[in-house]
Amino acid sequence: MDDRRHGPRGGLYSRHLITIGVAGLSIFPAPALAQQSAQASVDDEIIVTAQRREQNLLDVPIAVTALQGRFLQDRSITTIDNLSALAPGLLVSSTATQPNNAQLSIRGSVQQNGSIILDPSVGLYLDGVYIGKAQGSIFDINDLERVEVLRGPQGTLYGRNTLAGAISFITRKPDDQLRASAEAGFGNYDAHTIRGLVNVPLSEHLFVKLSGMTFKRDGNVRLVPDSAAIGGTPLGFIYNNSVVGHPQGGGAQTGQAGTRNRQSLLAQVRYAPSTDLTVDYSYDYSRTRGNADASQLDSVDPNGFLGANCALGPAVCIPAYLYVQPKYSKTMSSDYTHLDRIEINGHGLTVTWNTGPVTLKSITGYRKMDYDGAVVELDGTPLWLASGGLDTKYKSFSQELQATGTIGDRLNYVAGLYYFWDDGFTRSPQSFFFGAVNYDTSWGGTTKAYAIYGQADYKITDRIVVTAGLRYTKERKTVVRSSILLPNTVLVDVRKSDGVSKDFSALNPTIVLAYKPSDRLNTYVKFAQGYRSGGFNGEATSNIATTTPFRPETINSIEAGLKTSWWNGRADLNIAAFHNHHRNMQLSVFTATSSLASLLQNAGSANMKGVEVEVSARPAQALRVSGNLAYLDASYSSYRDTNALGTVVDVADNRTIPHAPKYQAALNVDLRAFQGSDGDNLHLIFDARYTSSYYLYAYAKTPTADFPLVPPSSSVKAQSLTLLDLQLRYEDIPLGRSKGWIGAWTRNLANTHRKVNGINFGAQFGGLNIANYNEPRTYGVSAGIRW
Repeated sequence: MDDRRHGPRGGLYSRHLITIGVAGLSIFPAPALAQQSAQASVDDEIIVTAQRREQNLLDVPIAVTALQGRFLQDRSITTIDNLSALAPGLLVSSTATQPNNAQLSIRGSVQQNGSIILDPSVGLYLDGVYIGKAQGSIFDINDLERVEVLRGPQGTLYGRNTLAGAISFITRKPDDQLRASAEAGFGNYDAHTIRGLVNVPLSEHLFVKLSGMTFKRDGNVRLVPDSAAIGGTPLGFIYNNSVVGHPQGGGAQTGQAGTRNRQSLLAQVRYAPSTDLTVDYSYDYSRTRGNADASQLDSVDPNGFLGANCALGPAVCIPAYLYVQPKYSKTMSSDYTHLDRIEINGHGLTVTWNTGPVTLKSITGYRKMDYDGAVVELDGTPLWLASGGLDTKYKSFSQELQATGTIGDRLNYVAGLYYFWDDGFTRSPQSFFFGAVNYDTSWGGTTKAYAIYGQADYKITDRIVVTAGLRYTKERKTVVRSSILLPNTVLVDVRKSDGVSKDFSALNPTIVLAYKPSDRLNTYVKFAQGYRSGGFNGEATSNIATTTPFRPETINSIEAGLKTSWWNGRADLNIAAFHNHHRNMQLSVFTATSSLASLLQNAGSANMKGVEVEVSARPAQALRVSGNLAYLDASYSSYRDTNALGTVVDVADNRTIPHAPKYQAALNVDLRAFQGSDGDNLHLIFDARYTSSYYLYAYAKTPTADFPLVPPSSSVKAQSLTLLDLQLRYEDIPLGRSKGWIGAWTRNLANTHRKVNGINFGAQFGGLNIANYNEPRTYGVSAGIRW
């Protein structure tokens, strides 16, 4: 393989720590430290913990991609949204109006709705601690040791909500080496970045590490005054002033969309009183303040009340079509500067005790998130057509106990107990049509989950290994919901005192047969079952719909894989073929019939089939080339929906599967073009990623009269996207007792603009369809030093 290889509020105290920690690095007096080798040996093993114990990647009989620390560091990858396509079949995007919410898809399985009451299909972990929701899942983590992407169901070892896979961030732990680093960068859009790290051994057994970063950038879309007028009077002035005032304070805005202002801190302590006992504590803090990305008005129904052909008269017709921008634009008119603010605090405590035959581990996690979406501009115009807001508070606690060990020389096992609890609540005010229709809505709920699991590998022979595992999960979900049509019409009222709850349980097996004919070749066949919990529709528009639970989703997966290493360890090839059958598939269906809501329904079943290929080669010491290719064939075998007559019919042939691109590919090149006598070198980094077009929602392939409110899928289709990134770095420059580097970089070299997200509000809103685009070309310079 290649070298890719919630508690007290952080607040002012955490921000002071970041400032002190980063600034202090520039004067930290440290001795010269051994630097990481520019190129690893061709025989270096890649060690992963995908099966809860350390193993050589070649020996792990599942589809897993290991992105190593040097690969991540060279590419400044510290957040999950930068991982898309780096592992085959992995698609990462942010929610259309919430840049801190990750939509994670692996092999065509996704949860598009980032609601705090819904569960993702891909499990996300930070040093073994589960991050339970999509909202707030995009945050910076510094000094990563590696990222492991496990593809396919991980229901036995990782549990609920990993039916598509799991992504595990593993940080580099404090050690007994005195070391420090600092980095600064500048780029277009007035971007500037500062990163810093210091690792200090306080004693023979106690080590601490502090790393942090700050990043700030202007927006890539400029907000301009109202661009349309009637008789010289701005259109927004005419329409918006038809009411006394907007309830959320809207008005034609100037400024920028897509600004970024992020700070993060990672503080770690390791206490190792003996070689058999290790205690690791970590605190991560992340704070973001900025304006959300622009949502441009992509289209409207030309014959609807927003279109150019509206025949309903001036009392109904609203000429929103004048603001349509069907392609990416550097400017737009808007009635809001959409602020997006989030603060995350996370605590993790891991105790590992090696007793000899058994290693015991305790992983404790507590996380807290506060999110303020302020006013969300939803229509892409300066008209007061549709706006909303999100104010979310969320906290979670998890506790896991593990035992791993061996019996004789043929049996390896891992067993564990798991507990998880969370509590989340969101308030979402909404306003439509110049303040004429206003809602005060909210939703929330809790989870309590328990699990027991075990998995064992048994060597039938030195070349044949059978793996079997089983996990039992039991959990309880609750829901609260309120929706009020202002001033005082109660539409939904489900309170905590109503005691609305539902229990769910599952028994998820895994069985693998692996045959390793040589030390450089491993083959396997695997059956695994994934499970995503049932729950409640927290955004439902009636009491009955709110209190009626949806069912859990399961995946039965068959996978066959081949892992090889050849050319004396200079080249690796991994291939995985899979067939996933989804039952009670959970799909978020966006509705805009009154207030805005994304309702989750068990639509039916689907089949996902595909092939994934990973390859890497080191033809010379100075050159590494790696890449991957993923092919996915996704189709429904059934899709039950209710038509306009109230009849449930199967529309499997006329619905699209969201976030399931047929093709994805990536190419990564690292070339050391020059090697100086002092170890200094010129490092060229080239990365290319391709994702074919895919649908964003489970809408209609062809609109039909019996489903008049289901928009066409073509209106919410992400376009095929190719991104090229390039860096040139002069590295390992001798600077006395330290070493430095300097470089220039550009991302999206070709300045490609494609639609990557959006929302179609449907016929009830005149076919209002907004679009979000990938970021334009960015470039800059950076420099750093390591002691």
